[in-house]
Amino acid sequence: MALIRKRQPGRTSGAYERLFGDPELGNLISRVQGAVISSGTELEKIIIERAEIIENIDEFLQQDIYPEGAFVATKASIKKCKTIDAVSAEPDFVVFERRGRRQHSYIVELKDGDAFDTKKAAGERASMHSFLNVIAPVVGFTITVHFCCFNQGNRRAIVDGFKQKITLEEAMTGREFCTLLGIDYDEIVRFRQEHAPVNFRDFINEILTIKSTREEIERQIGGFVDF
Repeated sequence: MALIRKRQPGRTSGAYERLFGDPELGNLISRVQGAVISSGTELEKIIIERAEIIENIDEFLQQDIYPEGAFVATKASIKKCKTIDAVSAEPDFVVFERRGRRQHSYIVELKDGDAFDTKKAAGERASMHSFLNVIAPVVGFTITVHFCCFNQGNRRAIVDGFKQKITLEEAMTGREFCTLLGIDYDEIVRFRQEHAPVNFRDFINEILTIKSTREEIERQIGGFVDF
């Protein structure tokens, strides 16, 4: 998990400062938000490190016979691909899977969270289906679109988080995604949880370091905070 202590100093003015009326607290919350955002990027990197990655999609798609297994194209490699002339936003991953005679491709948008506003949900689904229309004529795979909320274990909850703008078949749990890729979901969860206690301690320490928040804590508990 991303560490708060490694985030660059946040803004001392802006929405968080206006929300709390304190620039130092606004700075801290800004850094927390930055760590949350970087956690999503970190998750992609963790999966890439463990999956079977396609280095050159053009060469992969030119094969007469595809190898058995699940092979992953990243957003960066899709951007470089000449065979797939994407005119819309690329997905986070495209998984090409061959099992016996079955060849299927999964267009996957990966999410660390599972709650989105209606406009964003509808827009992302439209974008991914636009990409499906681009890729369909040039790959020898059947194709489906999926939205993976990595930390959510219930497909119905994922659909609800997308404000019913996706179907149950399009929803994908993190465990299902890892099973598809042949990687260990539980190991990734454990790995990402290692920094949680550090972030917790650092956040509390920062709160106590800020004069205004420390004084308010002392006022509410009716005593002096010594640390």
